Amino acid sequence: MFVIQVIPLKRGIGIDSLSYFSSEQYAIGTLLQIPVRSTNILGLVVEVHEVSAAKTALRRATFSLRKLPFQENAQTLSPLFIKTAEELAIFYSTHLGNILYNLLPPEIQRGEIALPHTLYVTPESTAGIPELLQAKKSERYAVYRSLVRETFAHAGSIHIVAPTSVEAEDLKNDLSLGIEERVIFLTSTIPKRELKNAYAALENFTQQKLIISTPSHAMIERHDVTLTIIEEARSPHYKERVRPYLDYRDVLRMHTRHTGRRFIMGDILPRTEEEALRREDRFLTFGETPRRIELKGKIDIIEVPKHATPEIPFALFSEKMIAHLREVKKKKQHFFIFSARRGLAPIVSCQDCGYVFRSPLSGAPYALLRTIKNGVEERWFVCNTSGERVRALDICPECSSWKLRERGIGIQSTHDELRKILPQTPIILFDHTTATTYKKARFLQETFYSTKGAIMLGTQMALPYLTKEIDASLVVNMDALLTTPTWRLEEENLALLLRLREITKGSVYIQTKSKDAELLNYARYAEVERFYTDELELRKSFNYPPFARFIHLTWQATPEIAKKIEGEIQTLLELYNVSLYQSPHSPKGTIIGHGLIRIPEHEWPHVSLGQALKTLPPTVRVVLNPDRIV
Repeated sequence: MFVIQVIPLKRGIGIDSLSYFSSEQYAIGTLLQIPVRSTNILGLVVEVHEVSAAKTALRRATFSLRKLPFQENAQTLSPLFIKTAEELAIFYSTHLGNILYNLLPPEIQRGEIALPHTLYVTPESTAGIPELLQAKKSERYAVYRSLVRETFAHAGSIHIVAPTSVEAEDLKNDLSLGIEERVIFLTSTIPKRELKNAYAALENFTQQKLIISTPSHAMIERHDVTLTIIEEARSPHYKERVRPYLDYRDVLRMHTRHTGRRFIMGDILPRTEEEALRREDRFLTFGETPRRIELKGKIDIIEVPKHATPEIPFALFSEKMIAHLREVKKKKQHFFIFSARRGLAPIVSCQDCGYVFRSPLSGAPYALLRTIKNGVEERWFVCNTSGERVRALDICPECSSWKLRERGIGIQSTHDELRKILPQTPIILFDHTTATTYKKARFLQETFYSTKGAIMLGTQMALPYLTKEIDASLVVNMDALLTTPTWRLEEENLALLLRLREITKGSVYIQTKSKDAELLNYARYAEVERFYTDELELRKSFNYPPFARFIHLTWQATPEIAKKIEGEIQTLLELYNVSLYQSPHSPKGTIIGHGLIRIPEHEWPHVSLGQALKTLPPTVRVVLNPDRIV
C-alpha cells in the first residue's frame, strides 16, 4: 500500500493538497480522478510514500485517509517534464509539487481541459549552447520566418514564446502567412472553443507545427519540437508574480537542455545577465553582435528648468513641445506620449505636518487615482506594490488638516493638461483605468491608428500595443524614470528609449532637467556594446547580478511576531551572511522586514542554503533576483 499526495486541479476547492491510500504506486506527475466530498475531480500526484515509511505520521493524524480507486491508462507528464521540474525545485528551493502545479497551463490546472497526448521520446543528442539574438523587431521576425522554414524542412516543430497576448498575436500575424493551418496559438485571451481546437491540433502529428504561446503555456509538450525561442526576452512578464516566482527564462533554458532542443533568446536589448553569459561564451551569438543599432527615430532632448521661478513658472510641457503637439492634427500625424506614473499623482502629503499617505499593507506611498462612475468623479488611494485600493481621504489622519497636496505628476494630470492645450485634438488615454481588459486595450489601439492626428498618452502597458510605426513620441518627464528604485534602472530606461526610437519615424522628444545623463548618450547613439561594458563594470563593483545572486526575504507582522520571525531567520541562515533590515515606511502597528543574501552566481543552487530556505516559515516570501531590493 502507498500514501499518495495529490494537488486537486479545480478552482475554488480551497485545499492545497490531499492524501489517499492506494494499492498502486502511481508515478509523480500522474493525473488522476480523485474523490473529493461527493464527486470526482482531477488531481496531480506530487508525492508517493510506502505506508511502512509513513506509519508514524498516519498514527498521529486526526483523520482517516480515503482509498483511491484504481485507474487504468492514467495520463502522466513526460519524464523530461518531471526532470525539468525536479531541477527547478532545487533551483528555487521549493517543493516539487509547487513547481509541477505552476508549470501546468491554467485550463489544465482547473481541470477544464485534459492533458494532451503526445509521443515521449528520449533526445538523440543533448542541446547545444543557448543563443542570443540582438536586433530590431523587424530583423528578428525575418530571422524567425527563416527558422520556421528551416525547422519544417528538417521535420521539426518550433515553439515561440512571447511575453504577452498582444505580442504573441503580433507574432502570429507576421509568421503565419501561408502556413495558417500549421499554426497553434495558445494564450489566456483566446475563446474556450479556440483553445480546445488548439489542444486538438497539438495531438495531430501528421505535419509539423509552429506553436506560439505566452509563458502560461510555455511548457506545452510535443515530441517533435526541436527549437524554442523566447521573444522580447528582457520583458518582466516572464517572471511570475506568485510563489514560487518562476522565471520562464530559467524554466525554458533548463527544459531545452533536457529535451535536446535548440534555444534562442531574442530582444533589442537583452538583459545584462544574458550579455555577460555571451561574453563568457556560455551563450552563443546568433548572427553578429552589434556595437550599436541603427534606428529611425532620433533623440531630441528638451531641457526644462531645474527650479520654477516667478519669471519662469513650472509648466508640464515646454513652449517648444506645445508647438510640436499643435502640429499633430494639422499634419494628421500619430503621436505617442509616455508617462511614467499612474493616476493623478504618485504621492499625497499633508502641507501642515508633512504626513505622507501610505498603504498599511506594504508601507509604500499611495498614488491618487481618479475614476468616473455614472458621470460622477471618485478619487481613490491605490498602492502600486500591493494593489490595495481605498477611498481617498479629505483630511490628514495625523493633524486633521484639509491642506493636502498632490506631489508629482501622474498620467491623469498629464491628460488634463493636454486637454487644456489641445481641446480639439483626439487624445487616447491608455492606462490601467481605460485598458482594463484585453478587448478594451485592443479597441484603444485600433482607435489610435485609425484616427488621423491622434495622440495616445500611455504608461508602460501601452508599449506592446504600438505595433505599427508612429510619427513622433515624447517622454514627458524623464527625471521620474531616473529615480525609479531598482538596480536595473539604466537597463530598463535604455530599453524604453530604444523601443521608442524603433517605432518612431521622426523625433523622440525627451523633456528632462538632466540633459547630460550618460543614459541619454547611450540612447542617442544606440551604443549597446558600450552600455553593457559600463553596466557590467558598475554591477561588479556593487556585487550585483550577474556577479552575485540576490536571495531576498520579506515578511510583515506585528512587532512581537516580526521579532520572532527575524530570530528564526538569523538562526536558520547564520552561516550565509544574511543582512536584515526593516522598511522605513512600515505601517502603524506592524513591521515590514527584509533579508538579503548575496551568493556568488557560480555557487547557486547551493544545496545547504536551499534546504535552509525551504524550512523558513511560510509567512516569509523568498524571491531570487527581484528587480527591487529596497
